[in-house]
Amino acid sequence: MELSVTSSPEPTQQFTGKRFGARAGAYLIDLAVIWIATIAISLVIGIILGFVFALMGRALVFTEQRFRVLDFLIGLIMSTLYFTSFEWLYGATPGKLALRMRVVMEDGRPCTFGAAFIRALLRYIDGLFFGIPAYMSMKEPLLQRIGDKAARTIVADTRHPSIQPARAWWWFVVALSAYLGMEIVAALIQTITMIR
Repeated sequence: MELSVTSSPEPTQQFTGKRFGARAGAYLIDLAVIWIATIAISLVIGIILGFVFALMGRALVFTEQRFRVLDFLIGLIMSTLYFTSFEWLYGATPGKLALRMRVVMEDGRPCTFGAAFIRALLRYIDGLFFGIPAYMSMKEPLLQRIGDKAARTIVADTRHPSIQPARAWWWFVVALSAYLGMEIVAALIQTITMIR
């Protein structure tokens, strides 16, 4: 009986990764999208639930210390889910889409769930000290940050010929819907924990 060993695809030299500045610009756009979505959804959910519970004779009580800890934890989870869902389902977050970037595996295949999740988790290390770890780890030609190296991904130009066919536009709608749904659940959890 003959055993064959399958190795991971070797990084293709055909790719030239996107530079740190362009990726930082996409990240800032994504932070703005996250911030706007979080504020808008939290505000709407808070107003609706506040009104409903006021009619029931109950109140929302803001405890500053608990609120900060809960906000921090939910913020970490939601940021991780944002990047994971968009990069897995569509290959690009809104920021990357706006700046014509796509996250792909090193052989040009679409980003997998596992790779997107690893990238999202290691973003917290890459982003330390204004992105110095990411910047220092990016070497020509692939320009992979720590998260890219661990996930075996590349951030390339959307028009690059080695990228396999892009996912249909409706995958972006699925990713957006999934993210907004998770934001609604997070806002509900935050608001319900304040009921007294």
